[in-house]
Amino acid sequence: MTAKLEDKSLDVAIALTEGLVAGISKGQDWYKIIGTYVDAPLCWAISTGQESRHHSVDSLHKSNCGISRYGSGSQIMAYVLADQQGWLNNKKTGEHSDAPMNFTVLNNFKAMRDSVNDGSTDFFMWELFTTKPYHDSKEVRCIGKITPPWPAFMFAAHVDVLDAPELPRVLNAIQKATTLFMEQKEDESVKHIIRILDYQEEDVHNWFKTVHYAPDHTGISRRAIQVTLSTLQKAGVIGEKVPSMDDLCYLKVGQLIE
Repeated sequence: MTAKLEDKSLDVAIALTEGLVAGISKGQDWYKIIGTYVDAPLCWAISTGQESRHHSVDSLHKSNCGISRYGSGSQIMAYVLADQQGWLNNKKTGEHSDAPMNFTVLNNFKAMRDSVNDGSTDFFMWELFTTKPYHDSKEVRCIGKITPPWPAFMFAAHVDVLDAPELPRVLNAIQKATTLFMEQKEDESVKHIIRILDYQEEDVHNWFKTVHYAPDHTGISRRAIQVTLSTLQKAGVIGEKVPSMDDLCYLKVGQLIE
């Protein structure tokens, strides 16, 4: 999505918080964060193949991780997993390790599922409820879950449209749509998800228990941004120098909240 923002095929995108923050931190200066879409964190499933030798997260150190692309959420979360597991530091020397695992770029979700079954990768990480149908069908096997300490999705806009009068109206329209969607979650919204995604009804109800749309889409949590920067830095995804809030966010549209 950030590539589509760069080539201007998109004016506004809803993307993973960690990807947007990491991109700007690495010099992607063609967009800024303008608000928050889903302020609950995203739960990621850690999946292997059915015949994989890996049966727990502990054995994944120095293994091969399938990712959609470099800098994507699937790669960033692998580093967060490595940080949580203590794989980023040598326990004897305390030195930082740059290679807790190897990465194979696979571009799409199906290729990632195929790769853990043909043995070309050891595991991949993808959103839990999107992956669950493939766990249920036993195409792939879930060996763990991980939830980062930041909101799942934020809005970003190309710098050329930041002052466009339509931008606040877009956020307001989406705000009304998500409010209606949640008001109808016991009936119409459940049917809608089942119809377009072919999820089991029980899974849809469980997903609704985890999701929470930001009550004000223009709000941007200062603490969430700081935690994201700190975690990405600790995990080695970004360097020591971090961007300012003004570099990351356009505060004539978005509003900083604590």
